[in-house]
Amino acid sequence: MKFLHFDSIQHALLGLFLGFSATLFIACGGQESNDPAVRLKELQAEQARINAEIQKLQQELGKTGQNSGEPLTSKAKLVQILTLEQDSFQTWVEVQGTVDARQSIEVTAESMGIVRNIKVKEGQKVSKGQVLAELDQTVILQSIEEIKGQLDFADQLYQKQANLWKQNIGSEVQYLGAKNQKEGLERRLATVRSQLDMTRIKAPVSGTVDQVYLKLGQSTAMGMPAVRVVNFDDLRVITDLSESYVTRVREGATVDIEFKDLNTSAHGRIAYVARSINALNRTFRAEVPLNNRNGLYRPNMIVGMKINDYSTNKAIKIPVNLLQNSDEGPFVMIAKGDGVNLKATRVNVTSGRSNGIETEILQGLQAGDRIITTGYNDLNDGQAITLP
Repeated sequence: MKFLHFDSIQHALLGLFLGFSATLFIACGGQESNDPAVRLKELQAEQARINAEIQKLQQELGKTGQNSGEPLTSKAKLVQILTLEQDSFQTWVEVQGTVDARQSIEVTAESMGIVRNIKVKEGQKVSKGQVLAELDQTVILQSIEEIKGQLDFADQLYQKQANLWKQNIGSEVQYLGAKNQKEGLERRLATVRSQLDMTRIKAPVSGTVDQVYLKLGQSTAMGMPAVRVVNFDDLRVITDLSESYVTRVREGATVDIEFKDLNTSAHGRIAYVARSINALNRTFRAEVPLNNRNGLYRPNMIVGMKINDYSTNKAIKIPVNLLQNSDEGPFVMIAKGDGVNLKATRVNVTSGRSNGIETEILQGLQAGDRIITTGYNDLNDGQAITLP
C-alpha cells in the first residue's frame, strides 16, 4: 500500500479546509452577518470543527504509517550505536612542576682571605669533605709554628715540675702553674689549627661541581659564594597545587611526568603532600622523587604533570559529547528494540567525574545498553531509527 508524502497531506488538509468554508458559505446563502460579534462566533465554531477533523485525520494517517513500518510524518533516522561495557576509568589533575635538586648547595668561605688555590673545575665529581679551594694560610701557619715552640718549652717545664712534685720538692703552685701554661698553649694550638681548617673550602655533600665562583688572587669573605655543588642523583619534581585539589591529591598517587624539551616522559608516585596551605597564594606543595640514572634531567626544568586522582575498574563511561542537558538534568539517547521496531529512547542519567574525554555514568545506564553515538542531536523520544 502506497502512502502520501507529508507535503501532500498538508495540501489535502488545506483543500479540506477550503471545502468546508465553501460549504458553510453556500449553506448560509452566500451571505455574511453584518454583526461582528455574531460573525466572530460563527468563524470560531467553524475553526474548532475543522481543527478536530484535522487532528482525527492525522491520527488515522499516523497509525496507518506505523503499521507499514514507514511513518508518513518522518522516515527512520540513520544512527550509529555503541554497546556499553564495564571498563577501567581514570581522571587526572594536570599541572606544571619544576625539577629540584635536594642537595644543591652554594658552598661559602668560613673566613676572610685571598684565594691561593682552586682544586676543582666545573663538571668534576667530588666527595663529601673534599677540599675545593684554599685561602692564604701564611699568617696562620706562622702562628702555629710559634705556638708549637712555646708549647714544647712549656711541656718540658711541666715534666720537670711534675717530677719534682712527685719527690715532694718545690711547691704545688709551681707545679700547677707549669701545668696550666702547657694546657693553655695546647688549647691555643687547637684553636689556630681550626682557623687553618677554615681556610679550606670543602664540599658539604657528594655531587658534581656545577659552578666555580672563585678566581685566584681574589679576596673573599665569610658568606660569599665560592663553589656550587649539586647532587644530580637526588632529584625530585615539586609542584604547588591549588587549594581546590586538597581532597583529590594524596600521597602514593601515580604521576606521569612529561619533559617537553627532552621529548621524553617518566613515571613516579607522590611521596609527600604538604599538610598546610600557603596563606599568600592558597596553594600546597607536593613532590615526586625522580630517578636520574640516565643523567638527562636538570634542576629547574619545567615539566608537565598528570596526577591520577581517581581510578576504577568497573565504570560505565561514555564520550563527553554524548551527554546532553535539559531542564530535567543530563540525559542520553539509547536504542531500544530491533529491526523495524528500533526506536530512540531518552534516558536521564547521573554523571560522575570526567577526564575531558570520557564521563563516568553513576546511574541510568548499565552494561549492554546501546547508546546512540551519531545522529543523536535531533532525535526525539520514541522516534524510529535505523542502523547502517
